[in-house]
Amino acid sequence: MTTAAAAHVRPVDPPATPRPGRVYNFSAGPACMPESVLDQLREELIDFRGTGIGLLEHSHRGASYDQMLAEAVDAVRACSGLGADWDVLFLPGGSMQHFPLIAMNFVPKDGWVAFADTGLWAHKGEKETACVRKTRKAFDGAACRFDHVPSDAEIADCSGAAYFCYCSNNTVEGTQFARPPRVAAPLVCDATSDIFSRPFDLAAHQLVFASGQKNLGASGICMVLARRSWLERADPSLPPMLSYANFSRTESRPNTPPTFGVRVIGLMAKWTLDHGGPTAFGPRNKAKAAHIYAAIDRSGGFYRPSMRADCRSDMSISFQLPSDAVVDRFVAESEREGLCGLRGHREWGGIRACVYNAFPAKGCELLAQFMDEFARRNG
Repeated sequence: MTTAAAAHVRPVDPPATPRPGRVYNFSAGPACMPESVLDQLREELIDFRGTGIGLLEHSHRGASYDQMLAEAVDAVRACSGLGADWDVLFLPGGSMQHFPLIAMNFVPKDGWVAFADTGLWAHKGEKETACVRKTRKAFDGAACRFDHVPSDAEIADCSGAAYFCYCSNNTVEGTQFARPPRVAAPLVCDATSDIFSRPFDLAAHQLVFASGQKNLGASGICMVLARRSWLERADPSLPPMLSYANFSRTESRPNTPPTFGVRVIGLMAKWTLDHGGPTAFGPRNKAKAAHIYAAIDRSGGFYRPSMRADCRSDMSISFQLPSDAVVDRFVAESEREGLCGLRGHREWGGIRACVYNAFPAKGCELLAQFMDEFARRNG
């Protein structure tokens, strides 16, 4: 779907509740997906568009996959608003492998990468990058226990860096950048947990990458959006399977690609467009998260947020309880109410509610009601 076509789609609110037998899934990822997309995938697994061949069985060199790939790229372009000077790539694996891979492609052996260490995944991303190139922390969130993302003034001078790398949303700590940082280096962003969730200036970057298991659907695939002029700088001496430029030249299929993941991303992007695109999801997601933040704020300190109020994420709401025993009780009782996947990350603890695009607003309302009652009984 082109951007022009997407502009004529009438936004429709996503379904308010799951169908009978399904629960509200607050998991960080793999995460909640639209039931309409799951239904379509179920049909296509047996017979893709009347070909008599299932989705998983189609050749990546055949006409059906050509069409599937083109549709996915068009839908992603429409969602992202990026122009023809950008390329859309699909690579196997998760986002963590791309931290060192980007450095191998675009950083000279004597070069360095600036990092905003804003939480667990940014921290691990820097460590992965440091395996292949030098890194420097332009912001170290450890000093504030990762309770906020930096203002531009808090970021050290990045002049001379090959690029500045950051995570737009921190799923463990529950913080989010309101806009891209303004620094003296090219921008690279891991947007795994908030891609297409709101209007965001992706064009301010040279490269943006996102794993599939959140707003893009299935795990095991990573989407990369990159300027073509940036891709032309990729190290030509890299093995073909490590070269972004090679993935661009071969339409993301230098070998057999993760065809199922490509189809899921295409359907998820199309679903996002059909419901108004990032422009419509921005206020929806903020309103969903507001129900949970309101319950935190009116708890009198029983629920302790992990982030500063000015950096609160609309995708990942993280908070602590008085003790691990209370956390266990909260998780057990919430699951009995059909509110599942709320236990915090194993390295952070507490409670975490992830409410990506496909998560129903009603689930946020019900969680807030549960939180009020739980605090009343246990506070």
